[in-house]
Amino acid sequence: MGGQGTRLRPITYDIPKALVPLRNRPFMGYMLDFLRRGGLDGAVLSLGYLPDPIQAYLEGWDGLREFSVDYAIEERALGTAGGIKNAEEYLGGETFVVVNGDVLTGTDLAEAIRIHKASDALATITLTSVEDPTAYGLVEVDHDMTVRRFLEKPAADEVTTNLVNAGIYVLEPEVLAMIPAGREVSIEREIFPELQAQGRMRAHVSSSYWRDIGTPRSYLAASHDVLSGAVGMDREGFDYVQVAPSANCGKNVKLLPPLSVDEGCELDTLATIGGRSSLGRGCRVGRNAVVEGSIMLDGAEVEAGAVVRGSIIGRNARVERGAIVRGLSVLGAGCIVGEGNVLDQGIRVNPGVVLPPRSLRF
Repeated sequence: MGGQGTRLRPITYDIPKALVPLRNRPFMGYMLDFLRRGGLDGAVLSLGYLPDPIQAYLEGWDGLREFSVDYAIEERALGTAGGIKNAEEYLGGETFVVVNGDVLTGTDLAEAIRIHKASDALATITLTSVEDPTAYGLVEVDHDMTVRRFLEKPAADEVTTNLVNAGIYVLEPEVLAMIPAGREVSIEREIFPELQAQGRMRAHVSSSYWRDIGTPRSYLAASHDVLSGAVGMDREGFDYVQVAPSANCGKNVKLLPPLSVDEGCELDTLATIGGRSSLGRGCRVGRNAVVEGSIMLDGAEVEAGAVVRGSIIGRNARVERGAIVRGLSVLGAGCIVGEGNVLDQGIRVNPGVVLPPRSLRF
């Protein structure tokens, strides 16, 4: 979790990626649930960028009574292997699990651990299949699930498999000795190829739900999936509507499932909210405004007659009267989209920026 979440900016300028909300619950909560379901009794968080909010969240987490959390703080970026090395003192010389800090998954972690321990591998990497392999690094395996080759983001005519690294590893303590201390090291580019060359790396293929939440498109899709029950919920179906008791709904407000409205929200008369939307604490939606398929973070406001579709509205950001924000646009914290503006096609507005009324039609 030492990365700065650059792909998810401007949201991650003030919120670490581990705390972006899904159904008004920080992503970190889903990750810790995943580890506990896998039979683990504790975790070490490798933190670099914005560590304080993560630690503050976990101080109030109820699960600490039965699940230990330690912190390995990086003074400078150490990479995906260097961060593991930095946490070595907490790992106890036993088999351990590494999970990328931006993976939402329903993978059976206990099964991955069992498969690893039944082999002679020093490392077992979980793989998942994707529709567009050219966007990922691919992993070729032999018939016995020995890793044969890594292929980094191939051209379409170079694709030999649709299996990609799912960011979940089961490792033996011997791997730690392979990682140089005190410098930035990539486990994917420096350590895994060495293990593969030794024949000590195996793969576990999972067909369970998996998504990297590290871009606006994948984060929004993950939010939709959680709301609709595809992952991270005990119930199934697409009729889920959660409105906090302290939320205030005006007359004839239309609430369309699946939907989550957090504490202190104000929904004015004739507002339409739904279509896989999530509204954080203290959000406001004005009269005749529409919010569909979107995420509004805490304190965000959509004024009367404005429309937000398929987009992400940062904390305390405001979309003024009659403005339109759509097409996977992302507003940073505290920014203002003035009356009559139209934002489309994935435009991103940095925190605190003010777009004057009718100044932008994109």
